[in-house]
Amino acid sequence: MDRPLHLSREDLRALDARAIAELGIPGAVLMENAGRQAAELLLAALRQQVFAGRRAPAPWRVAVVCGTGNNGGDGYVLARHVQRAGHCVECWASGPPATDEARTNHAIVLRLGIPVRTLSDAESLASAAAAWGNFDALVDGLLGTGLRGAPRAEHSAVIAAMNGAVAPFKLALDLPSGLDCDEGVAAGACFRADLTVTFAARKLGFDGACAAEFLGSVRVADLGFELGALGHREG
Repeated sequence: MDRPLHLSREDLRALDARAIAELGIPGAVLMENAGRQAAELLLAALRQQVFAGRRAPAPWRVAVVCGTGNNGGDGYVLARHVQRAGHCVECWASGPPATDEARTNHAIVLRLGIPVRTLSDAESLASAAAAWGNFDALVDGLLGTGLRGAPRAEHSAVIAAMNGAVAPFKLALDLPSGLDCDEGVAAGACFRADLTVTFAARKLGFDGACAAEFLGSVRVADLGFELGALGHREG
């Protein structure tokens, strides 16, 4: 049996660049595809919890924690699609968006009336942590595949607060914040997901012995094109 495709952080950067340059798919479209599919998988997981008697029926409350990069942009897209499906969604941001795609989607959620609160200090984080326990789902869009080593202190504090929220179902976008994409290890604080929705393909580090405790179950969401179109093959 062929081994499923696994991509490194450098593979992922090259994949995005080639999708934009060779296929003409704008970065904003790649982000839209990723965030929309993650929203669909999140809502499907919550429906399964209702069926199993572990969650109250919809509508649900979903909290989304967004970093400043494209992982945070994916979170804003997810938030929009969760709202479109008829659920209550609120966002918390670690700072202002730093990429064009993330800025665009941040602006859209604000125009849609989705609250975006900034995690600016210990007080705002404590307030957020108290609120997250009242949500049905908590989405980690804080840090992406570019992280090497331990998260910075302010990010570690956010991760610890997210891990401390007991009630919500927890979903990680692309990979849990704090997990090394290539090595599959956590050098410091790391989000513990019930479900990881990873984009394009499993990440190189996902099969590492230490990764399973953070990943939960893993689902792969495509970016709107076959990887074979850019020469990537499974196996």
